[in-house]
Amino acid sequence: MPHKDTTKKLAQKPTIEQACDFLAHYSSALLSNGAYTSRIIKCTERIARAWGYEVHLTVFLKYITINITDTQNYDKRRTQVIKNAPLSLNLALISNLSALSWQIHDEKLTLPQAQQSYDYNIAQKRLSPILGVFVISVGNAAFCRLFGGDLGALLCIFAGTFVGIWTRIFCHKIKLDSRAQYLLCSFIVSFVAYIGVWLGITATPDIAIAGSILYLIPGALIINAFVDIIHENTLMGVSRTINMAVVMICLAAGVFITLGIAKINIL
Repeated sequence: MPHKDTTKKLAQKPTIEQACDFLAHYSSALLSNGAYTSRIIKCTERIARAWGYEVHLTVFLKYITINITDTQNYDKRRTQVIKNAPLSLNLALISNLSALSWQIHDEKLTLPQAQQSYDYNIAQKRLSPILGVFVISVGNAAFCRLFGGDLGALLCIFAGTFVGIWTRIFCHKIKLDSRAQYLLCSFIVSFVAYIGVWLGITATPDIAIAGSILYLIPGALIINAFVDIIHENTLMGVSRTINMAVVMICLAAGVFITLGIAKINIL
């Protein structure tokens, strides 16, 4: 009987090539959707241990290098490099993929079962575009009240955010560079908000223009940079910091263009 159990366990163990390919795509999905580096490494290592492998990751913004070794035969090794998708943010997907790593570890899922669950989570759709745009626009507009914006500023920010999000969706479809997206969207959002200022519907033009781009600031990704540094993933943390600094410069440049066209000063 013990012999049968051992054979069954070994039969469920994926090949090193299959395990490496799955873990490469798994770790890349976590990074591309906004997970910090330590979480990526821990979840990937947890799955590898459940299948009898030892894994080491080298994580960068554009690429992930994964090295996997069979703990029962150290002559079996494999290294794979995968290119990451552009950075976005999907906290629900990160949570589900993290839970999947525990499910594989605790329930000893086979690779086909894990792959099926992984594909299901990846295929899950976010909010419908129309509902998502409306909710974000309302949230960003309401946020300006914290800074003393009036009703007119709220309307300006709502209109700017609404147009800006659709512009970002279009830019994403044509695969425009992410930094160019931030620059273009920052300009369009702030300029649409300025139109409301020009029409005289707000007495707080500084709040209307400056507050319009707040939703574009990638706060979670900035936090990830500090988390990486705290967890001693310094190289990745510095890379994230530089990347976010470039994004902030693009946002500032977009607003600067609007102010230059409008010839106004909000400081």
